[in-house]
Amino acid sequence: MRLDFSTEGQVSVTMPKFMDQLLADLPDNMAGTNTTPAPHYLFNVDPSAPKLPAADKDRFHTLVAKLLYLSKRTHPDIATPVAFLTTRDNAPDRQDYNKLQRCLRYLCGTRDLALTLSADDPGKIRWYVDASFAVHPDMKSHTGAIMTLGKRRRYLLLYTAEDQH
Repeated sequence: MRLDFSTEGQVSVTMPKFMDQLLADLPDNMAGTNTTPAPHYLFNVDPSAPKLPAADKDRFHTLVAKLLYLSKRTHPDIATPVAFLTTRDNAPDRQDYNKLQRCLRYLCGTRDLALTLSADDPGKIRWYVDASFAVHPDMKSHTGAIMTLGKRRRYLLLYTAEDQH
C-alpha cells in the first residue's frame, strides 16, 4: 500500500503495484472499461444459468479473492459487487462471471483513483445506515452502514514516472 500524506490534513491510499498486476493478469475476454462496478441486476440469480467449467471456476475464485483484498484496503466502491460475488463462489455460473467481468472492467477504467481520507472534526462521528427488507430470492434482507469523521472522497491520482517502478 502507498500512503501519501503530501496534502496537509489528508491521506491518499493506493496500491498501484497490486492493481497493475491484477489487471495485467486478466484474460482477454475481460478487456475494456465500465463506468460502474455492478449492473442493476447484481442480486438477480438465474438457477438455470450454466455453471462455469472447473478452470473458469478456479479463475473466478482467485479473482474474487483478490477483489475482496482490494475492496477492504483502497477500493470500497467495489464492496457491494464483491460481497455478492463471494456468496456465489461455491457454484458460480456464467451470469456471475459476467458480473465479475464488469467489476474488473470498472477497475480498468478507474485504476488511477486513490482513496482519500480526511476529517472535518475528529470529535464528530457520523453514521449512515440503510436496509432493504427481503430483497433477495431467499427472502433475506440487505443492510449497509458507514461511519465517517466527515470527508471521504476519491480523486484522480497522477503518477510520476518514478511511481511506476
